[in-house]
Amino acid sequence: MSTAEQRAAQLGLDIPDYADPPYGRRYGRRLKAFHRTGNLVEFSGITPENRQGDRLFPGTVGADVTLEQANQAARLTAIHALGMIRYAVGSLDNVASLSRALCFVMCTPGYEPLYDVSNGATDLFLDVFGDEIGSVGRATIGAASLSRNNCFELWLSLEASPEE
Repeated sequence: MSTAEQRAAQLGLDIPDYADPPYGRRYGRRLKAFHRTGNLVEFSGITPENRQGDRLFPGTVGADVTLEQANQAARLTAIHALGMIRYAVGSLDNVASLSRALCFVMCTPGYEPLYDVSNGATDLFLDVFGDEIGSVGRATIGAASLSRNNCFELWLSLEASPEE
């Protein structure tokens, strides 16, 4: 059976390195990339923008952004989350279990297929971590506005393997 790192490589994912240069400070002086308490790791909001700030499909789902584009943005956000996981715990293989994914979709009022957008992120987690570790409790909330006009944002929590 392959590891999460091996599956990510097999999928050909271009996972960003948030340790080089160090993450943070673009959006606030005191912003932390993550907070670890024991084996619980809570991440700051992660969006579909690269290290240079270029955004994938900015705008409102249901108006400027299609469902398919939003799903791609959610998938890219999950790839960025993998980079944040490496930054926080050293390796994707150090994840014991994903616990919570709180997803925000900037969308038009009454937009209903929010879960289809979030599937772009959580399906990728299943592909990388497998059913046991990658199945996550999830909620998706429609939002009138998100930071920098991003169409998707993810708050992720996980249980890491104990630190040695």
